[in-house]
Amino acid sequence: MREWSAIVLAGGKGKRLMPLTALIPKPLVKVTNVPMVDYAIAHLIYVDIKHIILALAYKGEDLKEYIKKTWPPDRLGDVELECEIQDSQGTADAYRLLTDFIDSENVVVSMADIVTNLPMKDFMKFHSETEGLATISMKTVESHISQYGVVLLDKDRKIYLFLEKPAPMELYLSSMAQRTDLFLHTNIINTGIYCFNKKIGDILHETGLMDFGGELFPYLLENQYDLYGFVKNYYWLDCGNYQTYMWANWDLLRHYAWPITPNGKEYDGIYVMGIINSGQNITIAKPTCFGKFVKLENRVKIKELTSIGSNVTIGEDTVIEKSVIWDEVKIGAGCIINESIICNNCEVGDNVVLERAIIAPNCKISNDRQIRDQTLEVGQQL
Repeated sequence: MREWSAIVLAGGKGKRLMPLTALIPKPLVKVTNVPMVDYAIAHLIYVDIKHIILALAYKGEDLKEYIKKTWPPDRLGDVELECEIQDSQGTADAYRLLTDFIDSENVVVSMADIVTNLPMKDFMKFHSETEGLATISMKTVESHISQYGVVLLDKDRKIYLFLEKPAPMELYLSSMAQRTDLFLHTNIINTGIYCFNKKIGDILHETGLMDFGGELFPYLLENQYDLYGFVKNYYWLDCGNYQTYMWANWDLLRHYAWPITPNGKEYDGIYVMGIINSGQNITIAKPTCFGKFVKLENRVKIKELTSIGSNVTIGEDTVIEKSVIWDEVKIGAGCIINESIICNNCEVGDNVVLERAIIAPNCKISNDRQIRDQTLEVGQQL
């Protein structure tokens, strides 16, 4: 039996990212021209995990087809990558449905819709050394208890109290009031990556618990199983809404998640995947990134923190700043685009102003429009 395998949870609908996820599953949403699921897979391959299972649900067939094309056997080498479409009712349920596929002593459970540089090797080593049943990846944040909840740890990082959402704590803490080796933290969050001993599968089958954070971890503590917290300060961001999705693109461009970087070859802060066909007097600031087959007409200005996809044409005198442009997009002349997202297969006319706008796939915007703090639905025309 191998020591480690991994499950990547990739079945969420991405409701808060709609309409970005209306036509594609959330793990295929690109951050600096890389689908988030690719970051998750590469993270696990890097730490030498040889068996990875993707738990799929929403638009699972589309994601499965993408994996088949993008991660062929010759790229994977000796890594076995499986896709299983399931109808799970929660994170723990997704794990339970895959227990027959697991052939290792320990399992990493990761997420396909986050960006993180969690030190995975250290995380796995910590789990093995503690010999606990489960280990939660955690990071420190600058925040208040009202947002993130609390965790009570001892000096060895064993967890005695874990509340994902705030609640009155007197009842929980009263029995531990005399313990001087316990430390209450109100600025630590669960980042959604876990290490489990294979025995966790038996508990899930016996109890029918559906969710890790809300059900399984409280159950383990109540029944005195060893649960640990791996606490470090690393980069992590859940791309769950427009704002955090935009931040993830900006953060990777600024190297906040190093060694995770945008796709393409870097030229002093500018990442390029392929040929850029440029006109005259082009201005490209850094940091920015570009996909393949990008055409920039005369006097285009691409300002900092902008991600441009593949097969994108940008007309004369257009200025784009702090925005994410997906693939197959045509932008007219004289446009001003700031802090906006334009999805696949969109056409933007001349002299259009987009300020904090979300443009869904297949939209068409006519000349001289101004769209501020507005979201266009799939296929909408203005």
